Amino acid sequence: MLRIAVAALVVAATGCASSGGAAAAGRAGNATVTGSVAYPASGLSGNPCSAVRVKVSENDGVALGWGEVKQSRNNRCSYNVGGLPDGKELNVELAVDAGLKCANGAAPTVTPGPTKMTIAKFAAPVVSFKLACE
Repeated sequence: MLRIAVAALVVAATGCASSGGAAAAGRAGNATVTGSVAYPASGLSGNPCSAVRVKVSENDGVALGWGEVKQSRNNRCSYNVGGLPDGKELNVELAVDAGLKCANGAAPTVTPGPTKMTIAKFAAPVVSFKLACE
């Protein structure tokens, strides 16, 4: 009896885990985008790593994933966005919260701008961004 209950629980959990979200919409996959965000040692108000996000989308603009951004070393943040569809043209861009400002009050500039790429199955291309205050 216990074996049947455990088996039913495993089947139910597996079925629920595989039936929702982007996978149901046909957009999930096994591709990943990873990289870093470099920022100036001084001149920014706030923590840049908590004020930026990496957005990956298709041409329709719907976000397929937002990267997890973590503090790294030497004035850098690292990010990773997984579960992306392979073989489709994707836009990768850095979004900066309005609260992140340079010492002169202006928003930092981001280079490069939105980047278009097609990611192969199981690939993990690197896209690195840079924040600057001018």
